[in-house]
Amino acid sequence: MKVRFITLSFTLILLTMISIPGQASADKPLRLVYSNKVCYEPFIIARAQNLFAKQGLNVEIKLVTGGIMAAESLMTGAADVAAMGDAPFLIAASRSPNVELLARYGGGDKMHRVIATPQLTDIHQLEGARVGVQMGSSTYGAFLAWCEHVGVNPKRIKFVSLSPLDMPQAMQSGQIDAMAGSEPWPSNVEAACGDKVHELTDFSALGSSFPLVVAAKKDVVKERQAEIDSLLKTLEKAVTFMHDHHQETVTAAAAAIGLPEQQQQQCTYQLNWGIGFTAQDEKSLNMTAEFLETLGKIDRIPKFSAYIASHPLQ
Repeated sequence: MKVRFITLSFTLILLTMISIPGQASADKPLRLVYSNKVCYEPFIIARAQNLFAKQGLNVEIKLVTGGIMAAESLMTGAADVAAMGDAPFLIAASRSPNVELLARYGGGDKMHRVIATPQLTDIHQLEGARVGVQMGSSTYGAFLAWCEHVGVNPKRIKFVSLSPLDMPQAMQSGQIDAMAGSEPWPSNVEAACGDKVHELTDFSALGSSFPLVVAAKKDVVKERQAEIDSLLKTLEKAVTFMHDHHQETVTAAAAAIGLPEQQQQQCTYQLNWGIGFTAQDEKSLNMTAEFLETLGKIDRIPKFSAYIASHPLQ
């Protein structure tokens, strides 16, 4: 009897040490990475409206200064889910087999802008100019593709690798002649430099929708599918809120991003928000992927067409 009791006790101890699928993850926060930028407003609104908690999600939010940093956090395992632009996603997915596409949540052909000094009045004057950009970002990928499309030689541009936070000062001090970025970085430069700068161009001539995507680690998707589904439902609710409550959206986004509300209004609604993919999104991702491969930025084009086809924009 004593032996049986010891054996039974040992078995019970072992059983308590074995995690039940889904139980451990329920207590562990989902590590979510994005930036306090216009391109990530559904996440900003979801947080401001407490939608994550209302959906029953336990999320640990980590803020970074750009999509390429979000992509790196996903590749290194520092994040479970991350939001980013097209180029950072393609770079991450090409380098790590553990990166999986979840959804497109926004985009727009005027997402990226180039702000320049008054001396630069023509796009071809960018050749020979010093242009500040966050290397590896979706803006950088779009810039290179745009150059090829409009006949500007990127090899003649003196790209200066800068954190977007340093761009206003770099323009003020004359360290760069122009900068490229997505909001709020161009607006920050315009606010700091006033009439000493102007918008030279955007990249709408490229014909890309510049899809914004959310991606996750494949093992996280497999082990925590219910939470991933809840996260996407949360984003859907955030986007619906953005469509139905413009002023509340602008006020919340402006508070997080730091733009004046009037400017925030314009930045928010020049982009298209919606969960799912369009045919243009697929074309745009393929365009960017092929261009990145040609430049040697990625050594393979990730497979995403089948996923996009099965997750159209609602």
